[in-house]
Amino acid sequence: MDRSSDWLEWFLQKKIRTNKGYMVYKVVLILILLFQFNVHAGSDVSIAKSFEFKSKSLSENRTIVVSLPDGYESSNARYPVLYLLDGVQNLKHVVGSVDVLTRVGSIPPMIIVGIKSKNRMKDFTPTKMDGIEESGEGKAFLNFLGDELIPYIDNKYRTNKFRVLEGHSVAGLFTAYTSMESPDLFDAYIVMGPAFWWNKEEPVREVKSFLSTKPKFNKRIYFGVGKEDGNRHSLKRFVEEIKAAAPSQLVWKHEEFEDEGHMSAPLLNNYFALKFIFSDMELPQEVRDNFTSKKFLEHEFGIMKKYGSAARQPQEIYVPLAMELMKRKDYAGAVTVFRRNADAYEMNKYPQNYVWLAEALEKNKEPEEALKVYKQAYKLSKETGYGELERLTKKVAELKAQL
Repeated sequence: MDRSSDWLEWFLQKKIRTNKGYMVYKVVLILILLFQFNVHAGSDVSIAKSFEFKSKSLSENRTIVVSLPDGYESSNARYPVLYLLDGVQNLKHVVGSVDVLTRVGSIPPMIIVGIKSKNRMKDFTPTKMDGIEESGEGKAFLNFLGDELIPYIDNKYRTNKFRVLEGHSVAGLFTAYTSMESPDLFDAYIVMGPAFWWNKEEPVREVKSFLSTKPKFNKRIYFGVGKEDGNRHSLKRFVEEIKAAAPSQLVWKHEEFEDEGHMSAPLLNNYFALKFIFSDMELPQEVRDNFTSKKFLEHEFGIMKKYGSAARQPQEIYVPLAMELMKRKDYAGAVTVFRRNADAYEMNKYPQNYVWLAEALEKNKEPEEALKVYKQAYKLSKETGYGELERLTKKVAELKAQL
C-alpha cells in the first residue's frame, strides 16, 4: 500500500485551493482517509431495538424504536436525540444517512428515537377539520412527547439535551405546530413536504403572529420538499411569512428538489437537513486562514459541549489543515490538529493518523512523544494488516538511538 502522506503531499504541491482557503478534492480524501479496518464478516447487523411504551396521555401503548450510535456501549459520551415521526416507516433511510454523515464528521453521533404511527390524522393534526372526524388530537400527542417519552428517553439513555424533531407530510405539519406550540421542547426541526394546506392553510396564517411574539426564537429549522409535491405551494407561502418576520436568531433553510415527489423527497430532505442543522460544527474559514491552536481548540470544545464529546470535524478538514500548517512550519499547530484527528477517529484504527502525528511531533522537537506515537502506529499496523511495519520499526529504532 502506498503511503497516504505521499498522496497528500502530491496534492499539496498541486496547490488545489480556493481564494478563501485550503481545499482538497473530497473524493480523494474519502478514499485515502476513511479506509476502515473494523468490518467483521459474518456478524449480524441490527439498526434498532423496539419496545412498547404505555402512554397515559394517549391511553394506549405505542411502539418505540431506538437506534444507538456506534460505540455507545463502550463510551461515556452523551448524545443528541433525533425524534423521528412515522418512525418505523422512515427508520432505515434515516439511520443510513445518519451513519454516513456521522462517519465523515458532518454531524455528531446521535440517538434516533422513532415513534410508530397508529392514526396519523388523529395524532398529527393540531385542529379539527370538517370531514375528518378523528382529527385535532395533536395536543395530546405533543403532551405524550413532552411529558412522557422525552423524560423516559433522557432517563434511560445518555442524552445531552439537544433534540431534533423530524416529520413528513402531516407529521411535518405537526413538527411545525410543535415549534410554535412548545418552542422550548426541541432545539431544531426538520419539516418535510408539510401538509400546510390544513384547515385552509391555517399554519400559514399563524406563523407570522407567532414569530412577532418570539423575538429571541433561536432555533434551527429546515424545510424540504420535492418540486413535484403538491404541498410545495402552501410551504412556499409559509416560508414567505418567515422571510418577512423571522427573528434575527432564527436559522432556517428552504429547499426544493427537482424530479422528486411527495414520497421520494424525504430521503434527500433528511440528508441535507441533517447537514444544515449541524452546519455550525464546521470549522470557520477564519480559523483555518488565521490559525492558532487556541482558536482551533475553542471551536472543538464548543461543538463537543453542544453536541456531545463524540462530535468532531471531518478528516477532510483536519488532515489538509494540519498538512498546510506543516508547510507553514507551524509544527506546534500541526501537532494540535493531528492529535485531535487521531483522538476523534481513534475507533477507525487507522495507523496513518498516528504516523502523521508522530511526524509533526518530530518536527516540533518532541522526540520522546513522537516515539510513543510511532509505537502506537506500529501496534495498530500489526493488528490491522495495514503494512509499513519495516518503516515503522526503523523510525522507532532511530528515535530510540537519539534518546
